[in-house]
Amino acid sequence: MSVKKNKLLSIALAFFWFSSNAQNMPDAVSYELRAADEDIKIDGKLDEPIWDKLPRGGGFVQTFPTDNTLAIDSTQFMVTYTGKAIIVGIICYDYLDGDYIATTLRRDFNWRVNDNVSVYLDPYNDKTNGFTFQVTPNNVQREGLVLLGGDVRDDWDNKWYSEVHKGENFWSVEIMIPFKTIRYNNVPQWNFQVLRNNQKRNEISAWIQAPQGFRPSNMTFSAPLNWDETPQSAGSNVTVIPYLAASAGKNHEENGTTQSNFDAGFDAKVAVSSSLNLDLTFNPDFSQVEVDQQVTNLQRFEIFFPERRQFFLENQDLFADGGFRRSRPFFSRRIGIQGSGDTRRNVPIIAGARLSGKIGSKWRIGALNMVTNEDATSEEISPAQNYSVAVLERQIFNRSRLSAIFVGRNNLGNSAVEYDAETLASTGRLEDQNGNTLSPEDTLITLTDYNYVFGLDYNLATVDNSWEGDIFYHRSVDPDVSSDEKYATGAFIRYQKPEYSFRVNIQRIGENHNAEVGFIPRPGVTNYGFGAQYNYFTSDGNILQRHGPELNLGGVSTNEWDRLDNDAGLEYQFSFLNTSYLEIGFNWNFVSLTSSFDPSGSDGLELAENTQHSWRSYRFFYRTDRRKNIILSAGIRNGGFFNGNRFNAELGLTFRFPPIFQIELNSEYNKVDLPDPFSDADLYLIGPRIDVTLSNNLFLTTFVQYNSQRENLGHNTRFQWRFKPVSDIFLVYTDNYITDGFQTRNRAIVFKVNYWLSL
Repeated sequence: MSVKKNKLLSIALAFFWFSSNAQNMPDAVSYELRAADEDIKIDGKLDEPIWDKLPRGGGFVQTFPTDNTLAIDSTQFMVTYTGKAIIVGIICYDYLDGDYIATTLRRDFNWRVNDNVSVYLDPYNDKTNGFTFQVTPNNVQREGLVLLGGDVRDDWDNKWYSEVHKGENFWSVEIMIPFKTIRYNNVPQWNFQVLRNNQKRNEISAWIQAPQGFRPSNMTFSAPLNWDETPQSAGSNVTVIPYLAASAGKNHEENGTTQSNFDAGFDAKVAVSSSLNLDLTFNPDFSQVEVDQQVTNLQRFEIFFPERRQFFLENQDLFADGGFRRSRPFFSRRIGIQGSGDTRRNVPIIAGARLSGKIGSKWRIGALNMVTNEDATSEEISPAQNYSVAVLERQIFNRSRLSAIFVGRNNLGNSAVEYDAETLASTGRLEDQNGNTLSPEDTLITLTDYNYVFGLDYNLATVDNSWEGDIFYHRSVDPDVSSDEKYATGAFIRYQKPEYSFRVNIQRIGENHNAEVGFIPRPGVTNYGFGAQYNYFTSDGNILQRHGPELNLGGVSTNEWDRLDNDAGLEYQFSFLNTSYLEIGFNWNFVSLTSSFDPSGSDGLELAENTQHSWRSYRFFYRTDRRKNIILSAGIRNGGFFNGNRFNAELGLTFRFPPIFQIELNSEYNKVDLPDPFSDADLYLIGPRIDVTLSNNLFLTTFVQYNSQRENLGHNTRFQWRFKPVSDIFLVYTDNYITDGFQTRNRAIVFKVNYWLSL
């Protein structure tokens, strides 16, 4: 097929398609999938005769800057399959002079700021979960799991193939997705969507129309992919990923000697069926995982850090999305990690297994079991543990879900310190016999013999995405702790239209509810909130794309409804056609302290327990056009803070030399002024990051973080060579310094190689 010759015909067909169908709606169109009757070479050229025989999808509609206009640059696609893979061919026409916007050659690129085309597959035919495969004009790949609501988790990594061909006024791509790569039901209808992010034109378009205000990646906005024959099982599907790692490091603060280590282990993936997968790991190593991005902590409670380890990411929503953000029954970072930021340390995991996937069209199951070894290097108490999670989920109506969850931890070692169970029951804190606090706070310190949490979640999601909600009830079980107040429960509802949305939520956590393998930074309270937003879309403007106000109200009380905290925020947002963004806002806060607290974050004199404080502040944020090679973002917050004042300034600078080189500088300054005799503080957080992508397979990243609050300067350099699909060589160097005198805290170097072996 000659793409060039058919350009004008393609445009005419696209306009005819649009005029006859108005807009491609989920229930109005479909794609009839046919088997390939010849071999296809994956080279991006689409020159095999089969591509001329297949039906063409087209008529792409804008989702940005409008949602009711035919795309200026048309896109067409064809889909076929062989006995081993689905193959998608896509033609992206380009009638605007200039280079494509492609900021990097790094895999898992930033979708929003790169020209790319994206394929979305719902192989379960539930319009809820799926897979996405995305390619830039430079053939840089990004894949991810699509979850309820259209959230894409790009930490998922698997084997697939693509090639790009560039011609005059177009670029084309062929994508081959092996059946062994995805999980699917053996049903004759899947769902399918194609998105094109045309940053060069400042246009996002979709095959299936998606209203503004909604994510076009939501599988609700997909159409049937009808097979000519029911897809068969992929057959034997076993993958082993062994690794070898060598490391050397020294803890200078403890005047230790250099410790060297050689390690080996493996991950394995076994397809129990085409929709159900068993993941195994033995002596896993996560030394190549990027370090946490540090934060300035002026809060009273634990800060949430995201999971980055590959083993825990597939089907993460099934395990990790129970409850609400402040009451998760399972938080995978409780397994095998102690501390965060510069104090983060891996606790050895002996082995683990995870079974997850679909059974039939309505059921999902998940089961996880992991065993950690005793952490002999820690000054804290971290005995060997066994962790278990089990989830059973049932789809109800069209897209809603009812799930049951169980999370367990069993102590496999002997506690070296006796604890005061009465204090644990009354305060939620562990103390030794001398009254010293042994609170976990983002660690694996745990002294009880066991801890269990079980409960139910109901997630509401309507077909048109207007209504979204969640109701949950969880309970914990511990030894020697009263059975009273050991629950967590909550309800949330949101109604959304393109122009407006509102939400209401309430959450109640019992005083003795103890989810040790979860994330509950503040037990014994009731949280409640309300939010509303309105959008004005400008149809004939040359500057603004949309603007509007947002109101957020929140509060925290004891479970006896005694007032603790309140906050109110009103802001006005401006989204510009050139992708720049402006936000101005006003906040009011009230806090009744339940324990003493130093607002300066500098270990100074603390405000007394049971004192009350209220203050007002304003804020401003602006970000320039993110399509440019120089991007600036700046934010200011100023006003009261507890019994004093706080000035906060954030500055972000990005310099791109696409697609090879990028420098980011993110910085934050906090000035806290408190009346005598309390401490003032000037806190700096500076984090330059250099990213070099030498090719689609060679990456070098250097990340430096200066944190004056923690008196630490950290550095991490990571080299990665992807020498084969999902097979890598890593070289990682890390060190940390005390900022006063820049004395070395610790340093380490790691060499690791892993190889994807299909059996």
